[in-house]
Amino acid sequence: MKHKILFIDDEPDFLRVLESYFNYGQFQAQTATSAENALSLMDQTQFDAIVSDMSMPGGMSGLALIQEIRKIDPLLPIIIMTGVGTIESAVEAIQQGAFHYITKPFAPGDLEITLQRAIENGRLHRQLARHEKNTREDNLIVGSSRQMQDVMHTIEKVAPSDAPILLMGETGTGKSMIARTIHEKSSRGSQSFLTIDCAALAETLLESELFGHVKGAFTGASAAKRGLLEEAHGGTVFLDEIGELTSATQVKLLRAIQELEIKPVGGNRSVKIDVRFISATSRDLEREIETKGFRKDLYFRLAVIPLHLPPLRERQFDIPLFATHFLTKFNQRYNKKVVRLEPDILQTLQTMPWKGNIRELENAMERAVLLAEGDVFTPNLLSFNIKAGIIQNVQQPLCLKKVVEEAEKIAIREMLEQTEGNRTQAAKNLGIGRRTLYDKMEFFHIE
Repeated sequence: MKHKILFIDDEPDFLRVLESYFNYGQFQAQTATSAENALSLMDQTQFDAIVSDMSMPGGMSGLALIQEIRKIDPLLPIIIMTGVGTIESAVEAIQQGAFHYITKPFAPGDLEITLQRAIENGRLHRQLARHEKNTREDNLIVGSSRQMQDVMHTIEKVAPSDAPILLMGETGTGKSMIARTIHEKSSRGSQSFLTIDCAALAETLLESELFGHVKGAFTGASAAKRGLLEEAHGGTVFLDEIGELTSATQVKLLRAIQELEIKPVGGNRSVKIDVRFISATSRDLEREIETKGFRKDLYFRLAVIPLHLPPLRERQFDIPLFATHFLTKFNQRYNKKVVRLEPDILQTLQTMPWKGNIRELENAMERAVLLAEGDVFTPNLLSFNIKAGIIQNVQQPLCLKKVVEEAEKIAIREMLEQTEGNRTQAAKNLGIGRRTLYDKMEFFHIE
């Protein structure tokens, strides 16, 4: 199969020389005398590499062409041809994503060697990108439930836009995976995707992470730092557990979304940003608005497209799909050969409350695979004995709500012991926000 190369230069005679040399063997050459002509050809043909002059009088410049090509195909190798006087521009082109540059005049054989390297580099990057995409898609299981099918149908319609999206649902329902899926289906899919856990950082640190800071803004700020909203320029920012933000940070975030600009902590200069916002919360933000815990105007800015992810207990018929997927995943990870799940075990899985949703099911399956002796999967591997102990601690008559509360109380106490009382770390390990942990500790009278 021949490699298709597009040569771009405003000198027709020079293009004819290149076309004559490279229209043989492993190459198939096409030419364009302007950037506009080149972009038109790219609409019709998929090329394996681009070779473009840096300086083209009139019309679009070489640098502008690189930016346009990157929008069409971020991984397409681009080689720049340049005269001695435009080396600085060629270096700038490299910084913008060109693979290499070659100075005129040059021997066609030298360009051929560079082209071979560029095409191989592009092939490897595409292979890696496909692998990463397949890996992520393997981890996204939608299931057949009507609720999730409706969610994915909405995502298909809104993902290409820049509209802010708010993902709501209990902890462990897959909000972060859905957020990444939205990013990958958008026009920003080739750009950065940054996750910010609003519950994991103290207020001062969170503001610094979001907006950056200037030197000397606070104790320890020995140098200026760009915020993640600025670092994610052109990409997507995923604000996880947005309900944990303090009032002061909410005000600053609202301004950032409205004006698309931020002001670093301690600074006076505003910085323009270009990001798409996806947020997630396990809290009832409408209730938080009523109690003045969350700003109403920020909520409406974040929830242009609100999506609710149903808990796993409302998707019982999807549980076997998830369980089988996790069984395969952890067999591969730990080099085990645990046999398929029998119908009675799947039926048992479907009757469990799964308060921690998909995340809890994944943890249970990982533990089961690790503890399995040989290739036998037995019910006790799912720690039913622990659950039986919890049930015994609940007064009769048996009440599912009491069982769940007792399980939560035990889990919180054990995690606080493991973290030696570090509530922030305990909340993170439990997959809940700090405020949620404090509320539950107060409810359960845990010191």
